[in-house]
Amino acid sequence: MSACPGGAMLNSSISLGRAGFPVSFISEFARDNVGNIIYEFLRENNVSTEYLHLYQGSSPLSLAFLNDRNDATYEFYEDFPQERLQINIPCFGPEDIVMFGSILAVTKEARTRLEELLYSAKNAGSIILYDPNFRSSQLPLLEEIKPMISENIAYSDIVRASDEDMRMIHGCMNSDEAYDFIKMNGCKFLIYTSSSDGVYLKTPSFSKYYSVPVIETVSTVGAGDSFNSGIAYMLHSRKIRDIGCVSEKIWNEIIGKAIDFASQVCMSTENYISNDFATGLKKI
Repeated sequence: MSACPGGAMLNSSISLGRAGFPVSFISEFARDNVGNIIYEFLRENNVSTEYLHLYQGSSPLSLAFLNDRNDATYEFYEDFPQERLQINIPCFGPEDIVMFGSILAVTKEARTRLEELLYSAKNAGSIILYDPNFRSSQLPLLEEIKPMISENIAYSDIVRASDEDMRMIHGCMNSDEAYDFIKMNGCKFLIYTSSSDGVYLKTPSFSKYYSVPVIETVSTVGAGDSFNSGIAYMLHSRKIRDIGCVSEKIWNEIIGKAIDFASQVCMSTENYISNDFATGLKKI
């Protein structure tokens, strides 16, 4: 048993901070001992804390339980304040990449502020990447949550979703069905990850399958989050401003780097790329 700062977007932020990229984490947690650990961890890993909502109370906890394949199931313990996500909206620009998703992205108490943020980013021409990161614990609330998921997709330039996400959210049994759902809700680009079975890229001009390497998996916690950070790493490195202009060759590089990020995390107990791995990236 061990404990570490986590959460989907935090994991992605830490990987990007370790890679030396300017990154801010937008979220909320309490001014308690757990919150202090998270806050210092972000600072130590070069992640800006400027847009955090720090409230009085208890920080949320997530417990991940690994099965014999080292895949995780989760239990959540939360005690949030009535006023949610009380942050200043960043001044976005066309060079920014905004990643969002998971539970906070479908929380009605934080919905107004989140939509203000996404509307601002979209108007500024930022690239928006959405990861539903849907959990089985959310299934009883699916009828309430699904309209928010559809709205999130409509805001997005890219949706990165797992086969499990798409199966639980809309009953999609393959990447084609998932892409139909994504397009129906207003997004033209889908990256569909299917664990060890590979990655499917769906765009208006072409579709492509990417195999993943055979590795010795220690833990899958943070794998999808690290995959997302690999996408952002390449978009930022390549100074991509318009997803519609990305060639198949560049997509190959983007997906390849995302697979590298996820594979590295799967081979460790950390939820983010290691400092050694990040140091190797900086030499490229």
